[in-house]
Amino acid sequence: MLGWGTDERVDMTSRWRVCLVLAALAAGCSSVPARNGLTPSVRDQAKPLRVQVAQERNAVRTVRLEDYVRAAAISEFAPPSGDPELIERMLEVQSVIARTYALANRGRHRRQGFDLCSTTHCQLYEPSRLRTSRWAEAAAIAVRQTAGAVVWHEGGPAVALFHADCGGHTSTSVSAWGGTERSYLKAVRDDGHNDSAHAQWTYAATTAAILDAINADPRSRVGARLDAISVLKRDASGRAATVRLKGARELLIRGEDLRAILARDFGPRAVRSTLFDVKREGGSFVFTGRGFGHGVGLCQAGALARLRGGARPAEVLERYYPGTTLRAAN
Repeated sequence: MLGWGTDERVDMTSRWRVCLVLAALAAGCSSVPARNGLTPSVRDQAKPLRVQVAQERNAVRTVRLEDYVRAAAISEFAPPSGDPELIERMLEVQSVIARTYALANRGRHRRQGFDLCSTTHCQLYEPSRLRTSRWAEAAAIAVRQTAGAVVWHEGGPAVALFHADCGGHTSTSVSAWGGTERSYLKAVRDDGHNDSAHAQWTYAATTAAILDAINADPRSRVGARLDAISVLKRDASGRAATVRLKGARELLIRGEDLRAILARDFGPRAVRSTLFDVKREGGSFVFTGRGFGHGVGLCQAGALARLRGGARPAEVLERYYPGTTLRAAN
């Protein structure tokens, strides 16, 4: 399923293992502590995760890593229909990302008594999908075929961020949220087979509804009225980096923060990304944009288009995380 050859169907699990062995040899098989102090190893992969499961009333469950990966992959990518072979390849991509995320972020919620949550604060984990999804068996196959595969960078698992649709151009983590720059999270045009893969959207809401939403958060509180919303600065991808809110008081806010604030009231499918324009029309504000999500890292819409065009899952991971390697965490 990775496109290693077109003349015969091969044991893809073996192909992934060959890839991981070659990557380990190229890296000198060194064991260097990760940036977060964690050195992923076979022992780490064998160690179960403690996951707070939202769909089980936030009960904390102990889950084997590969079982977690299987449910996380199908939770984050579960199309209603499609070509089974294409979807299996995409699930291989998502399985590697899910495994990488789990190893890189084990203990993120240590203070709360568990390793990972099951919402978008971490990555989606809905174990019921293993019983109800038509793609449950495809996810199981994808996890077996990628067993042990992790996106690796400088001695540890990469920060393998991903999103639904970059709208034609990815962004950097610094542009989205500030903080530490990652060399492999670049702002680049998502071109090639992806030109027609990205969604456009429009969302309108009354001025009164938007005013209520932004006044509910201290970062965007403008007072008794809202006169204008304007994009003051865009990043290299064209996303709204800085937005000006003008009302009883005027303030500047990061575009991604405004999107998150509006999502609380209107849902994530309202203002779907910060790749937008906004204008006032009568008693409403109208947002028009492209893409869905923060735009950082792997673009699922673009990745699927690349796989459809003949790319291998390993090539897709390399494309969206340049400078990383695919290897076993040992």
